[in-house]
Amino acid sequence: MKLVTAEQMRQIEGLAIAAGQTAERLMERAGAAAAEFAWGWARLRLADSPPRHWLLLAGKGQNGGDAWAAARHLAELDAASPVTLLTTVPPAELAAAARAHAGRLPHRVAVRIATELAAADLPPGTVILDGLLGTGIRGTPRPPYDRLIAQVNASGRPVVALDLPSGLDADSGQGDCAVTADLTVTMGLPKRGLFTAAGRPRCGILRVADLGLATFADSALPAAAATPAQEAEAVLDADVAPLLGRRPQDAHKNRFGHLLILGGAPGYTGAPMLAGAAALRGGCGLVTVAVPPTIRPLLHPPLNALMLAAPDSPAELAPLLAKAQAAVAGPGAGRGELPRALLAAALAAPIPLVVDADGLRELAQAPQLLNRRPQDAPTILTPHPGEMRALLDGFGLTHLQDAPRERQATELARATGCFLILKGQASALAAPDGRLALNGSGTAGLATAGSGDVLAGLLGSLLAQAFTPWDALRAAAFLHGRAAELAPQGDRALVADDLPTLLAAAFRGLTPFP
Repeated sequence: MKLVTAEQMRQIEGLAIAAGQTAERLMERAGAAAAEFAWGWARLRLADSPPRHWLLLAGKGQNGGDAWAAARHLAELDAASPVTLLTTVPPAELAAAARAHAGRLPHRVAVRIATELAAADLPPGTVILDGLLGTGIRGTPRPPYDRLIAQVNASGRPVVALDLPSGLDADSGQGDCAVTADLTVTMGLPKRGLFTAAGRPRCGILRVADLGLATFADSALPAAAATPAQEAEAVLDADVAPLLGRRPQDAHKNRFGHLLILGGAPGYTGAPMLAGAAALRGGCGLVTVAVPPTIRPLLHPPLNALMLAAPDSPAELAPLLAKAQAAVAGPGAGRGELPRALLAAALAAPIPLVVDADGLRELAQAPQLLNRRPQDAPTILTPHPGEMRALLDGFGLTHLQDAPRERQATELARATGCFLILKGQASALAAPDGRLALNGSGTAGLATAGSGDVLAGLLGSLLAQAFTPWDALRAAAFLHGRAAELAPQGDRALVADDLPTLLAAAFRGLTPFP
């Protein structure tokens, strides 16, 4: 999905209105989507302490109009909870479209004109919807918005931002005085600032409200050359859903691929098991986990369907590679002569390969191992920032150590001929031909041991099922992040062992053919 600037979004909306849309109708769609996403998010993420009061904050611009429309829809969705709208200006001072929605507000929604929050606005169980400032903000917000933003951030209440957190620059993501949201419902198309290193931490979980504007985007977005960061696209629901088609009813397990996972070492027996469980939950027909003979007796597979092997040399690994449609090398593999020999054998096999964790460290130490890859066999590297630094050193790209992460990912992909995911918030996905995408899913719950092993297993699973490397990369990154978003236990209590099971809900939420 295209990332847009504030000016491009204005152009797109202008084209839509010229084609027969109205600002009032766009605002209606935005408000309805915001209410539905907020209500659904609260029922899942706040299930043990559900909303008992909705507080909507409306500024005087279009963003505030979205809040007026959202208030009406929230009152319909949640008849049991009070809904309050705090507006910074009287309805008579609103633009026509916002004023029309203000006039439709039911009597049960309490309206207060104010420039600061009072204690009575924030009873226990309050969820705040932030519609104070939109894409038009430049620089530091002026009073009363700076004070309201500070009060929202100090409130200790969950926050849903409409379009983008108030005070955040839509293009750069900068904003020293900006709301920190738990959910952001961005309108029409995702804004670039929500995917920058500065902006992503402010927006929490991200959702895009479909306003029917995508058909006007191509006319407003120039085809001229841009910087690598500007060329990046977002990976969101609409990008991944078409990749998840119906599975044939007459299929058998071999039709869905056989994945081989190489890993495991003393003290790290769980890593390949997590990868294996994720691969099976990702739809792979057969999964074999190959570990050193010394740790084979220590394994406790989380799923009985996982097959185990214990090769102690490349010669013993060869028949396993010959039966596989894809492989993952590195989860918990440790370092040393045997792990490196098995990695070298995997690199020489003519099948798609994911190199993860300790496999990346070995590759950074011996980059010449990539020369073993058959020309037509795709390779995907999955570094976190520390592993990325080692790879940049190993492949002679030390000058990029302080470069933006998008550039790091793009340049390493080009230099190695590998596909790559640089993990983190808005993980950067890069292809050897220069394609670049930023993942739009995930939460802080993924900052836990083993979550990378789950991602590697899911990625290998999709490759074994004959996804193209680029499609596998985008789908795996997004589904992995979406699984964390759907965790009923929240971010603090989420562990990697939970993620494979949560993949089922992630798939179901994207496709009618789970």
